[in-house]
Amino acid sequence: MLLGSVGTTIIGFINVTILSRILTTSDMGKYSLFLMIANLGIQLGLSWSDSSIIRHGREEYIKRGKINQSFWARTYLFLPLAILFTLIFIIFSRQLTAYIGVQNKLIIWVITLFLLEGLLNLITCTFRSVDQMKKSAYTLFSQKLFYLICLGSLFYFHFAQDNLTIILILLNISFLVSLGINLYKFNFKAIHPYKFNKTYFMKIWRYSWPQIFGFSGLYIVNYIDLYFIRKYMTLSDVGIYNIAYNGFLVLCGIALLMNTIFMPLIVEYRTKKRFDLIAKYAKKIPLFSLIWIAGSAIAIILSKYFIEIVFSTKYLAAIPSFNILIVTGAFYFVSICFSPMINAFDFIIYAQLINITKAIVNAIADSVLVKQYGIIGAAYGTMISIAVALILVLILFYSKRRVFFHLDKVTQNRIKIAGSND
Repeated sequence: MLLGSVGTTIIGFINVTILSRILTTSDMGKYSLFLMIANLGIQLGLSWSDSSIIRHGREEYIKRGKINQSFWARTYLFLPLAILFTLIFIIFSRQLTAYIGVQNKLIIWVITLFLLEGLLNLITCTFRSVDQMKKSAYTLFSQKLFYLICLGSLFYFHFAQDNLTIILILLNISFLVSLGINLYKFNFKAIHPYKFNKTYFMKIWRYSWPQIFGFSGLYIVNYIDLYFIRKYMTLSDVGIYNIAYNGFLVLCGIALLMNTIFMPLIVEYRTKKRFDLIAKYAKKIPLFSLIWIAGSAIAIILSKYFIEIVFSTKYLAAIPSFNILIVTGAFYFVSICFSPMINAFDFIIYAQLINITKAIVNAIADSVLVKQYGIIGAAYGTMISIAVALILVLILFYSKRRVFFHLDKVTQNRIKIAGSND
């Protein structure tokens, strides 16, 4: 899992590096907005119910050795929304492409990316729920690797320099190839036979519906940043900020490994009533956080050389924003450490309320700071919103610790007495 996640992050980072040298800062801004629109559709339309197949599919797999009831129940949410959002992209194609700054015909690549990435995410989550963690680790790795080969060829042979359309086509092809490879490896026996179970559908729905409103806080924060930069500044500024934000996403991708690895385990511990192991995990969080903070300090020291060498002098203006986002990454990492417990114990409404609060705080901060301070203001807006989210996560964890550790009244009293003695 570590090799797959870090490998995917590194290759994705190399891809951004090559793109920064192939594209102008203006085209980099268009590319960033293209991904923003496609991924916003994925988060709103498809991925908000991804974690349900890990939560309930994993539980079903432990009990029955299959996940066919969970999988098909989740499919009844997936397919109608995939069709709905495809129609929305078609109806509003002129407005969306005008916002991105590309030709109207390129909406086809937004739609294709939306569908292919949504399916690939579904396969990844299904792998995790049936104990195929290695396969899930290399699902996105294969896509990033093929995309790297394509971009590397463009860069080496100086073919179609500055041609954004070819790059968008290659991005879609990379997802198609990866989807084909992973479908070939897919364990269809785990979802066979088809069986629609109303009880499982309601479980999936109850677990998933709050995420419609508080979907994937990290991504919506980025969208808000790009929206206000696009509103008050130029496409070049969008491209420059997105370089800083991509560096931040590299850090966040590594941080998300905590949730990727430990959520299926925490679900298993809860199912088997091994609350002692959950408590053992929680006690490790301060140590994990200190290691992360030390790494962040080193990253800030090296950031100037990092941006200049890796992305070229075109993006030196991204350095102050990048340093702010590195600090923000420390807040994000700590909150992610608590995520496996929050999700495994079905505190989804709480988690999504935190995400909604994060998005609102970020929108308010950006509306004031971006207009006044430019892209640095967007970075500060992100820092403020994620810091607020961390405070709310800590409050949730403290207030629900009795549930996480299954503490009876005697144990609680012992903890209170020990605390008062300290």
